[in-house]
Amino acid sequence: MLWLLLGPGPVLGAGLTQGDWMRSLVDGLGLSFGLPDQPEDEDYRRILSGRRNLRIEAEETLDPDSLVSIKDFTNFGEFSGSGWVSGIASPTTARLEFVLPLAGDYRVKAVIRLPDHVIRLDGKEFSVSGENLFTPVDLGILPLDAGMLEVELRLPPNGAIDYLEFQAVDLPEIAPIGGWQPDRPLGRVDLAVTALQALGVDHLLPRAAPDLALEAENAEDPGGATVVTTRYLGAPSGGRWLRATTTNAEVLLSFSITHPAFYRIDLIGAGSLPAGVRINEGRQRDIAWPSYLAPASAGGVYLERGRHQLKVLLPPGSGFDLVHLRGLRSRPEDLASLAGMGGFPEVPHVAELDALLALLAALGPLP
Repeated sequence: MLWLLLGPGPVLGAGLTQGDWMRSLVDGLGLSFGLPDQPEDEDYRRILSGRRNLRIEAEETLDPDSLVSIKDFTNFGEFSGSGWVSGIASPTTARLEFVLPLAGDYRVKAVIRLPDHVIRLDGKEFSVSGENLFTPVDLGILPLDAGMLEVELRLPPNGAIDYLEFQAVDLPEIAPIGGWQPDRPLGRVDLAVTALQALGVDHLLPRAAPDLALEAENAEDPGGATVVTTRYLGAPSGGRWLRATTTNAEVLLSFSITHPAFYRIDLIGAGSLPAGVRINEGRQRDIAWPSYLAPASAGGVYLERGRHQLKVLLPPGSGFDLVHLRGLRSRPEDLASLAGMGGFPEVPHVAELDALLALLAALGPLP
């Protein structure tokens, strides 16, 4: 399908930059609602990073007409950011305004002090109470659209708020190898890589050596998991595997890459609840195993030469035996071929970009 859309044509793309494509992608994927009125490159990067963990500092997003004050002393506990918003001696109302970059089902939390706060968000009201010191409270999970959001805070006498936090599962990152460099000329590999990521097919590149296997029981930090020799859920590699007990565990494994390339991450594990996988500081990838030891894939990732960290977040009772990092063919021609762009000049032309954006728009915006 991509090959039909991206047929050869005159080279009109001289002068196109990664920044041009970055901005076009956000618009073409229907994600521009999450941009501020005067967006900068960092706003586009934030959307394409897929990260959906946002902390809203009350003092930074406060409507200046709100009858409150901003304070920065620590009498009521440590605070986040440059300060916190304090009410007055009688009940008062404050408003916060900010842009939510990406839509999603967000768990919303607030840090407040004193009882009887009312928080109004997206047409819903939440009555929450804190202690004398700053207290985290959970508002639950809300489906929220990207764009400008207004939060109305009805504060009790001398009530206060430090920040709001919005957390949802991260989306796959879309970025050229090495990250976005807006002033850099746009190359065909940049176009191919971001197209594969946007379509969610980068893990379908052909296999190539070398592979790397990481034994769970050799983790440098088991993070609360226990080495077990249980075999009734399946025969583990080497006779041992790691399993969380009655609490969550965060297992840390370090490894080195000698051949920079895309890798598919497969894990053999068991559990009744989804586990999480995080490479370096990237997004969390959720995986699900059956109740017995079996493989599951966490998708693909590009890894540079050097040292890396892999974290496996295990819910209670879950465990894993082995991590396979399966090398994928990552030469420019391999990337271009999977994206339907093999055999064409290095510099993409405008018609290709338009056709690719049309395809991505037809497939719909990211969830």
